[in-house]
Amino acid sequence: MLEERGFPETGVDEVSRRAGVSHGTFYTHFESKEALLREVAHTVVGEMLAAILLGPGISSDPYERIYATNRQYLASWRRCSRIIRMVDQMSGAGEEYRQLMIEMREVFVSRGAEGIRKLQDARLADPALNPRLTAVALGAMVEQVAHVWLDLGEEFAEEEVVDHLTRLWAGAIGLKVPSNHSVSE
Repeated sequence: MLEERGFPETGVDEVSRRAGVSHGTFYTHFESKEALLREVAHTVVGEMLAAILLGPGISSDPYERIYATNRQYLASWRRCSRIIRMVDQMSGAGEEYRQLMIEMREVFVSRGAEGIRKLQDARLADPALNPRLTAVALGAMVEQVAHVWLDLGEEFAEEEVVDHLTRLWAGAIGLKVPSNHSVSE
């Protein structure tokens, strides 16, 4: 419902009615409509993080891991973008929403920075790069491309988007594209 109408337009009465609970029951679980949005946002981030965690069957090759992560992130963005964009839009309306957006992004930034640090330690990534700043910049690139492609309808084939983002990500940190990598993988 928040996705359909937007946060400002959705009232507690409507949420309660749609959930089949009383107005009072809503407040048993949430102190406010803002608390509901926080809970929904944290759930969405958890789902997206779970979606990008790579299982044991994924190659240990760093380039292939970036490729797989980008593919899974874009798939999870497709499912969750409305909530993320809603929180992002609300972040200009108050400090609570700005902090929520920072918390949501931090999950991905800290994971990306740690991955870059590991690649630097293995001498596979440019050691002169600030891992956190690099993760912020590259994460913003992937997020914005996901928004333009999936939300705004820019026409690209999925394989092309995943391949291109991965090449940009890898190139930015100094990681070489494997010669055996092709768009069809």
